[in-house]
Amino acid sequence: MKHSFIAFALLAVSALACTLGAPTQTAQAVPTEPAVNVAAPNNSPAVLYFTIGMHIEPMGETAQGFGGGKGDYHEAALFEHHVQDILTVTQIVEAHGGRMTIQTQSPFTSVAVESGSTILADLAARGHELALHFHEDAHLGKNDDALSVQQWCGVMKEEIALIKQASGVTDVRYWSGGNLYPDVYEAAACAGLDVNSDWKNPNIQETDLSLVGVNPWRPAGGTDGTNFTLFTQHDPNGAVVFLPEGQYDQSNFAAMRRSEDAGGDEAYFEYLKEQLYASLQAVQPGKVNVFHFTVHPGEFRGDPAHPFAVIEKFLTEVVDPLVASGQVQWATFSEMADAYAAWEKANPGVDPR
Repeated sequence: MKHSFIAFALLAVSALACTLGAPTQTAQAVPTEPAVNVAAPNNSPAVLYFTIGMHIEPMGETAQGFGGGKGDYHEAALFEHHVQDILTVTQIVEAHGGRMTIQTQSPFTSVAVESGSTILADLAARGHELALHFHEDAHLGKNDDALSVQQWCGVMKEEIALIKQASGVTDVRYWSGGNLYPDVYEAAACAGLDVNSDWKNPNIQETDLSLVGVNPWRPAGGTDGTNFTLFTQHDPNGAVVFLPEGQYDQSNFAAMRRSEDAGGDEAYFEYLKEQLYASLQAVQPGKVNVFHFTVHPGEFRGDPAHPFAVIEKFLTEVVDPLVASGQVQWATFSEMADAYAAWEKANPGVDPR
Protein backbone atom coordinates (compact mmCIF):
# COMPACT_ATOMS: atom_id res chain seq x y z
CA MET A 1 0.00 0.00 0.00
CA LYS A 2 1.35 3.34 -0.94
CA HIS A 3 1.75 5.94 1.77
CA SER A 4 -0.16 9.17 1.42
CA PHE A 5 1.70 11.94 3.20
CA ILE A 6 1.08 15.66 3.50
CA ALA A 7 4.29 17.52 2.79
CA PHE A 8 5.04 19.93 5.55
CA ALA A 9 8.22 21.93 5.19
CA LEU A 10 8.92 21.72 8.87
CA LEU A 11 9.09 17.89 8.90
CA ALA A 12 11.53 15.51 7.30
CA VAL A 13 8.70 13.35 6.05
CA SER A 14 10.89 10.99 4.09
CA ALA A 15 12.60 9.94 7.29
CA LEU A 16 9.23 8.98 8.76
CA ALA A 17 7.75 7.21 5.76
CA CYS A 18 8.58 3.77 7.09
CA THR A 19 6.76 4.31 10.38
CA LEU A 20 3.20 4.03 9.18
CA GLY A 21 1.26 2.43 6.43
CA ALA A 22 -1.34 -0.16 5.72
CA PRO A 23 -0.86 -3.32 7.73
CA THR A 24 2.02 -5.12 6.04
CA GLN A 25 1.54 -8.29 8.03
CA THR A 26 1.65 -10.90 5.30
CA ALA A 27 3.45 -11.34 2.06
CA GLN A 28 0.02 -11.86 0.52
CA ALA A 29 -1.47 -8.60 1.85
CA VAL A 30 -3.42 -6.72 -0.80
CA PRO A 31 -3.20 -2.92 -0.43
CA THR A 32 -6.61 -1.32 -0.78
CA GLU A 33 -6.56 2.00 1.07
CA PRO A 34 -4.02 4.78 1.61
CA ALA A 35 -2.30 4.85 4.96
CA VAL A 36 -2.96 7.48 7.57
CA ASN A 37 -0.61 10.45 7.66
CA VAL A 38 2.25 9.68 10.01
CA ALA A 39 2.70 13.06 11.61
CA ALA A 40 0.61 15.67 13.33
CA PRO A 41 2.73 18.81 12.96
CA ASN A 42 2.02 21.82 15.05
CA ASN A 43 0.42 23.73 12.19
CA SER A 44 -1.89 20.91 11.02
CA PRO A 45 -5.65 20.89 11.68
CA ALA A 46 -6.89 18.68 14.50
CA VAL A 47 -7.93 15.19 13.44
CA LEU A 48 -9.31 12.31 15.49
CA TYR A 49 -8.03 8.86 14.50
CA PHE A 50 -10.84 6.29 14.76
CA THR A 51 -11.37 2.57 14.52
CA ILE A 52 -13.39 -0.32 15.88
CA GLY A 53 -11.53 -3.04 17.76
CA MET A 54 -12.73 -6.63 18.06
CA HIS A 55 -12.03 -9.00 20.96
CA ILE A 56 -12.20 -12.75 20.32
CA GLU A 57 -12.66 -14.49 23.67
CA PRO A 58 -10.94 -17.71 24.86
CA MET A 59 -13.91 -20.08 24.42
CA GLY A 60 -12.86 -23.63 25.26
CA GLU A 61 -9.50 -25.11 26.20
CA THR A 62 -6.56 -22.85 25.39
CA ALA A 63 -3.19 -23.88 24.00
CA GLN A 64 -1.86 -23.96 27.58
CA GLY A 65 -4.49 -26.49 28.72
CA PHE A 66 -6.78 -24.17 30.67
CA GLY A 67 -10.52 -24.13 30.01
CA GLY A 68 -12.72 -21.07 30.13
CA GLY A 69 -15.47 -18.98 28.65
CA LYS A 70 -18.96 -19.90 27.52
CA GLY A 71 -19.04 -22.07 24.44
CA ASP A 72 -16.16 -23.88 22.81
CA TYR A 73 -14.43 -23.02 19.54
CA HIS A 74 -13.48 -26.67 19.19
CA GLU A 75 -17.14 -27.16 18.21
CA ALA A 76 -17.18 -26.50 14.48
CA ALA A 77 -20.64 -24.90 14.48
CA LEU A 78 -19.68 -22.18 16.97
CA PHE A 79 -16.34 -21.52 15.28
CA GLU A 80 -17.93 -21.13 11.84
CA HIS A 81 -20.78 -19.02 13.24
CA HIS A 82 -18.30 -16.55 14.72
CA VAL A 83 -16.18 -16.63 11.57
CA GLN A 84 -19.24 -15.45 9.63
CA ASP A 85 -19.98 -12.78 12.25
CA ILE A 86 -16.41 -11.50 12.00
CA LEU A 87 -16.59 -11.41 8.21
CA THR A 88 -19.89 -9.55 8.23
CA VAL A 89 -18.69 -6.86 10.64
CA THR A 90 -15.36 -6.37 8.85
CA GLN A 91 -17.14 -6.09 5.50
CA ILE A 92 -19.42 -3.41 6.93
CA VAL A 93 -16.38 -1.49 8.15
CA GLU A 94 -14.59 -1.92 4.82
CA ALA A 95 -17.61 -0.52 2.98
CA HIS A 96 -17.14 2.67 4.99
CA GLY A 97 -13.43 2.90 4.18
CA GLY A 98 -12.18 1.56 7.50
CA ARG A 99 -10.01 -1.24 8.83
CA MET A 100 -10.20 -2.89 12.25
CA THR A 101 -7.76 -4.26 14.80
CA ILE A 102 -8.85 -7.88 15.34
CA GLN A 103 -7.56 -9.18 18.69
CA THR A 104 -7.53 -12.95 19.05
CA GLN A 105 -6.12 -15.79 21.15
CA SER A 106 -6.33 -19.54 21.55
CA PRO A 107 -8.42 -21.56 21.23
CA PHE A 108 -9.70 -19.56 18.22
CA THR A 109 -6.21 -19.41 16.72
CA SER A 110 -5.36 -23.05 17.39
CA VAL A 111 -8.70 -24.18 15.93
CA ALA A 112 -8.02 -22.06 12.85
CA VAL A 113 -4.66 -23.81 12.43
CA GLU A 114 -6.08 -27.29 13.02
CA SER A 115 -9.07 -26.80 10.73
CA GLY A 116 -7.17 -25.03 7.96
CA SER A 117 -9.37 -21.94 8.25
CA THR A 118 -8.02 -18.93 6.37
CA ILE A 119 -10.16 -16.38 8.23
CA LEU A 120 -7.23 -14.58 9.89
CA ALA A 121 -5.04 -14.64 6.77
CA ASP A 122 -7.95 -13.27 4.74
CA LEU A 123 -8.50 -10.41 7.19
CA ALA A 124 -4.80 -9.50 7.17
CA ALA A 125 -4.76 -9.57 3.36
CA ARG A 126 -7.68 -7.12 3.35
CA GLY A 127 -5.79 -4.64 5.52
CA HIS A 128 -7.06 -5.41 9.02
CA GLU A 129 -4.55 -5.52 11.85
CA LEU A 130 -4.18 -8.79 13.76
CA ALA A 131 -3.34 -8.52 17.43
CA LEU A 132 -3.43 -10.36 20.75
CA HIS A 133 -6.35 -10.35 23.19
CA PHE A 134 -4.83 -11.87 26.30
CA HIS A 135 -7.07 -13.31 29.02
CA GLU A 136 -4.30 -14.09 31.47
CA ASP A 137 -6.27 -16.60 33.58
CA ALA A 138 -7.11 -18.59 30.44
CA HIS A 139 -3.42 -18.90 29.55
CA LEU A 140 -1.57 -18.68 32.88
CA GLY A 141 -4.13 -20.03 35.35
CA LYS A 142 -5.83 -18.45 38.34
CA ASN A 143 -2.54 -17.64 40.09
CA ASP A 144 -1.27 -15.54 37.18
CA ASP A 145 -0.50 -12.48 39.31
CA ALA A 146 2.14 -14.44 41.24
CA LEU A 147 4.01 -15.57 38.14
CA SER A 148 7.23 -14.03 36.88
CA VAL A 149 7.66 -11.63 33.98
CA GLN A 150 9.52 -14.39 32.14
CA GLN A 151 6.55 -16.74 32.50
CA TRP A 152 4.14 -14.11 31.21
CA CYS A 153 6.49 -13.29 28.36
CA GLY A 154 6.82 -16.95 27.36
CA VAL A 155 3.07 -17.53 27.19
CA MET A 156 2.47 -14.26 25.35
CA LYS A 157 5.06 -15.37 22.79
CA GLU A 158 3.28 -18.71 22.48
CA GLU A 159 -0.03 -16.96 21.79
CA ILE A 160 1.60 -14.57 19.30
CA ALA A 161 3.17 -17.52 17.49
CA LEU A 162 -0.28 -19.07 17.04
CA ILE A 163 -1.61 -15.83 15.57
CA LYS A 164 1.27 -15.77 13.12
CA GLN A 165 0.82 -19.43 12.23
CA ALA A 166 -2.93 -19.05 11.68
CA SER A 167 -2.61 -15.90 9.59
CA GLY A 168 0.81 -15.74 7.99
CA VAL A 169 1.48 -12.33 9.52
CA THR A 170 5.05 -11.55 10.43
CA ASP A 171 4.44 -8.80 12.99
CA VAL A 172 2.05 -8.63 15.96
CA ARG A 173 2.44 -5.41 17.94
CA TYR A 174 -0.78 -4.69 19.82
CA TRP A 175 -2.37 -6.46 22.77
CA SER A 176 -5.20 -5.98 25.22
CA GLY A 177 -5.46 -7.76 28.58
CA GLY A 178 -3.33 -8.54 31.62
CA ASN A 179 -4.69 -5.37 33.14
CA LEU A 180 -4.09 -6.11 36.84
CA TYR A 181 -0.50 -7.35 36.49
CA PRO A 182 1.77 -4.42 37.44
CA ASP A 183 4.65 -5.78 35.32
CA VAL A 184 2.55 -6.40 32.21
CA TYR A 185 4.40 -3.75 30.17
CA GLU A 186 7.74 -5.40 30.89
CA ALA A 187 6.32 -8.80 29.92
CA ALA A 188 4.70 -7.44 26.77
CA ALA A 189 7.87 -5.67 25.64
CA CYS A 190 9.76 -8.92 26.21
CA ALA A 191 7.25 -10.63 23.91
CA GLY A 192 7.76 -7.98 21.21
CA LEU A 193 4.56 -6.00 21.80
CA ASP A 194 4.62 -2.18 21.84
CA VAL A 195 1.00 -0.93 21.61
CA ASN A 196 -1.74 -1.30 24.24
CA SER A 197 -5.27 -0.11 24.99
CA ASP A 198 -8.68 -1.24 26.28
CA TRP A 199 -7.77 -1.11 29.98
CA LYS A 200 -10.52 -2.05 32.38
CA ASN A 201 -10.60 -3.75 35.76
CA PRO A 202 -11.94 -7.23 34.90
CA ASN A 203 -13.26 -7.70 38.42
CA ILE A 204 -15.62 -4.73 38.30
CA GLN A 205 -15.76 -4.10 34.52
CA GLU A 206 -14.79 -0.46 34.94
CA THR A 207 -12.10 1.85 33.54
CA ASP A 208 -10.46 4.36 35.86
CA LEU A 209 -11.25 7.83 34.52
CA SER A 210 -7.60 8.85 34.86
CA LEU A 211 -7.04 6.74 31.73
CA VAL A 212 -9.65 8.32 29.49
CA GLY A 213 -8.84 11.06 26.99
CA VAL A 214 -7.75 11.37 23.38
CA ASN A 215 -3.95 11.74 23.55
CA PRO A 216 -1.68 8.65 23.70
CA TRP A 217 1.32 8.41 26.02
CA ARG A 218 4.00 5.95 27.16
CA PRO A 219 3.16 4.67 30.67
CA ALA A 220 6.00 4.45 33.20
CA GLY A 221 4.53 1.18 34.48
CA GLY A 222 1.44 -0.93 34.97
CA THR A 223 -1.16 -1.05 37.74
CA ASP A 224 -2.74 -3.45 40.19
CA GLY A 225 -6.09 -1.79 39.56
CA THR A 226 -5.79 0.52 42.56
CA ASN A 227 -2.60 2.53 42.13
CA PHE A 228 -2.42 4.29 38.75
CA THR A 229 0.58 6.51 39.52
CA LEU A 230 2.97 4.81 37.10
CA PHE A 231 0.31 4.08 34.53
CA THR A 232 -0.69 7.71 34.15
CA GLN A 233 2.91 8.99 34.28
CA HIS A 234 4.45 9.54 30.85
CA ASP A 235 7.87 7.98 30.32
CA PRO A 236 9.41 9.24 27.05
CA ASN A 237 11.62 6.14 27.03
CA GLY A 238 8.76 3.73 27.68
CA ALA A 239 8.59 0.71 25.39
CA VAL A 240 4.80 0.76 24.98
CA VAL A 241 2.40 3.35 23.55
CA PHE A 242 -0.94 3.39 25.36
CA LEU A 243 -3.96 4.47 23.31
CA PRO A 244 -6.80 5.85 25.44
CA GLU A 245 -10.24 4.94 24.14
CA GLY A 246 -11.54 8.51 24.01
CA GLN A 247 -13.16 11.19 26.11
CA TYR A 248 -15.61 8.84 27.86
CA ASP A 249 -17.46 10.23 30.86
CA GLN A 250 -18.45 7.03 32.70
CA SER A 251 -16.14 4.46 34.23
CA ASN A 252 -18.39 1.55 33.22
CA PHE A 253 -18.55 2.41 29.51
CA ALA A 254 -16.94 -0.92 28.56
CA ALA A 255 -19.73 -2.85 30.31
CA MET A 256 -22.67 -0.67 29.27
CA ARG A 257 -23.21 -2.63 26.06
CA ARG A 258 -24.12 -5.74 28.07
CA SER A 259 -26.42 -4.01 30.54
CA GLU A 260 -30.18 -4.24 30.00
CA ASP A 261 -30.50 -1.15 32.19
CA ALA A 262 -28.49 0.80 29.59
CA GLY A 263 -31.34 0.49 27.11
CA GLY A 264 -30.01 -1.99 24.57
CA ASP A 265 -27.94 -1.65 21.43
CA GLU A 266 -29.53 1.54 20.13
CA ALA A 267 -29.03 3.35 23.44
CA TYR A 268 -25.43 2.19 23.65
CA PHE A 269 -24.60 3.48 20.20
CA GLU A 270 -26.33 6.76 21.03
CA TYR A 271 -23.95 6.96 23.99
CA LEU A 272 -21.01 6.20 21.70
CA LYS A 273 -22.10 9.06 19.43
CA GLU A 274 -22.12 11.46 22.37
CA GLN A 275 -18.65 10.32 23.48
CA LEU A 276 -17.28 10.59 19.93
CA TYR A 277 -18.56 14.17 19.73
CA ALA A 278 -17.07 14.87 23.18
CA SER A 279 -13.76 13.47 21.96
CA LEU A 280 -13.88 15.78 18.95
CA GLN A 281 -14.28 18.69 21.33
CA ALA A 282 -11.21 17.47 23.26
CA VAL A 283 -8.81 17.08 20.31
CA GLN A 284 -5.65 19.16 20.42
CA PRO A 285 -4.27 20.55 17.16
CA GLY A 286 -0.66 19.56 16.70
CA LYS A 287 -1.05 16.37 18.75
CA VAL A 288 -2.21 12.84 17.99
CA ASN A 289 -5.84 12.28 19.00
CA VAL A 290 -7.58 8.89 19.11
CA PHE A 291 -10.99 7.29 19.73
CA HIS A 292 -12.30 3.75 19.41
CA PHE A 293 -14.75 1.26 20.78
CA THR A 294 -14.74 -2.54 20.94
CA VAL A 295 -17.09 -5.27 19.73
CA HIS A 296 -17.14 -9.06 19.97
CA PRO A 297 -18.23 -11.73 17.47
CA GLY A 298 -21.99 -12.16 17.77
CA GLU A 299 -22.45 -8.87 19.63
CA PHE A 300 -24.93 -6.29 18.30
CA ARG A 301 -26.39 -8.80 15.81
CA GLY A 302 -29.92 -7.41 16.22
CA ASP A 303 -32.46 -8.46 13.60
CA PRO A 304 -31.28 -11.73 11.98
CA ALA A 305 -32.52 -10.38 8.64
CA HIS A 306 -30.29 -7.32 9.02
CA PRO A 307 -27.38 -8.39 11.27
CA PHE A 308 -25.29 -5.67 12.86
CA ALA A 309 -27.54 -2.95 11.45
CA VAL A 310 -26.80 -0.78 14.50
CA ILE A 311 -23.11 -0.70 13.52
CA GLU A 312 -23.98 0.11 9.91
CA LYS A 313 -26.27 2.93 11.06
CA PHE A 314 -23.62 4.40 13.36
CA LEU A 315 -21.00 4.44 10.62
CA THR A 316 -23.41 5.89 8.06
CA GLU A 317 -25.01 8.57 10.18
CA VAL A 318 -22.21 9.51 12.58
CA VAL A 319 -18.77 8.49 11.31
CA ASP A 320 -19.06 8.98 7.54
CA PRO A 321 -19.93 12.70 7.72
CA LEU A 322 -17.01 13.30 10.12
CA VAL A 323 -14.62 11.48 7.79
CA ALA A 324 -15.94 13.47 4.83
CA SER A 325 -15.36 16.75 6.72
CA GLY A 326 -11.79 15.74 7.66
CA GLN A 327 -12.45 15.70 11.41
CA VAL A 328 -12.11 11.91 11.71
CA GLN A 329 -9.70 9.54 9.98
CA TRP A 330 -9.71 5.76 10.05
CA ALA A 331 -6.56 4.10 11.43
CA THR A 332 -5.71 0.75 13.01
CA PHE A 333 -4.22 0.73 16.51
CA SER A 334 -0.66 0.30 15.28
CA GLU A 335 -1.18 3.10 12.75
CA MET A 336 -2.31 5.34 15.62
CA ALA A 337 0.79 4.38 17.60
CA ASP A 338 3.02 5.05 14.59
CA ALA A 339 1.45 8.48 14.15
CA TYR A 340 2.21 9.13 17.81
CA ALA A 341 5.82 7.94 17.43
CA ALA A 342 6.28 10.26 14.45
CA TRP A 343 4.83 13.13 16.49
CA GLU A 344 7.31 12.34 19.31
CA LYS A 345 10.24 12.66 16.93
CA ALA A 346 8.98 16.00 15.69
CA ASN A 347 8.19 17.31 19.18
CA PRO A 348 10.92 16.13 21.58
CA GLY A 349 10.24 16.96 25.20
CA VAL A 350 6.59 18.00 24.64
CA ASP A 351 4.03 16.49 27.04
CA PRO A 352 1.81 14.25 24.85
CA ARG A 353 -1.20 14.69 27.07
